[in-house]
Amino acid sequence: MKPLHAWFRTPLGEDLARTECRMLSRRLAALRARRILQIGAYGTGESPAVFGEARQWLLDDWPGGPVDVAGEPEQLPLLSESVDVVVVVHQLEFSRWPHQILREAVRVLAPEGHLLVVSFNPFSLWGLRRLLYGRYGRPPWTGRFLPPPRVADWMMLLGLTVERHEGLVLRPPLNHRWLLRQGGGHRRRDARLGPWLRWVGGVNLALGQKRVAAVRPPPMVAKPRLEVIPGGLAQTRVAHDARRVRHDPR
Repeated sequence: MKPLHAWFRTPLGEDLARTECRMLSRRLAALRARRILQIGAYGTGESPAVFGEARQWLLDDWPGGPVDVAGEPEQLPLLSESVDVVVVVHQLEFSRWPHQILREAVRVLAPEGHLLVVSFNPFSLWGLRRLLYGRYGRPPWTGRFLPPPRVADWMMLLGLTVERHEGLVLRPPLNHRWLLRQGGGHRRRDARLGPWLRWVGGVNLALGQKRVAAVRPPPMVAKPRLEVIPGGLAQTRVAHDARRVRHDPR
């Protein structure tokens, strides 16, 4: 992942990191979580803002990097059900086992917790550039961009309820500071996009919740009452009544 960290220090990477962190900050503020795990670091040191008493940890396979926990996203060194929110930042596209990353994220997620997955969208101008330049071996264009419906399907297979999809970054991926400084209008237009246009944004955010069904106690079943009949045998009243019906001389 080190080449991707280096790309996030380019003008285009820095601009994308700031855009994504603003979006994530808004979503985290609405979730009111206390324990937040971010899987995947921006090379610039950017992180979404957290509020109140929330505690945030940053995990990445980046020894010596600005992370709280160095580890592999496919095998998280955390206890099960130990965090309230997991944020996966551009990890699925660069892993040989993207489904395992989601499986581990769900494992450490507490009941009723939320999973946020940020990934590049192949159905966008960014996906088009990947098709044109991916063979040159430079990230992020070497990644495997996953369609948003596939990410949602994986989340649902792991028992999550997918609550929303959100797209952003309609502007073309041009790595020039002057063009990026003129990008305020693009960001404002991103905020006004209708739901169907968000599917063509360069980045997709999927939000899911780990809902746990309430355990209902089994229904109470009335136990048959025992009674003593002549002859000293104990049997149920139901069986005794049935026998009387069968032998009723009428």
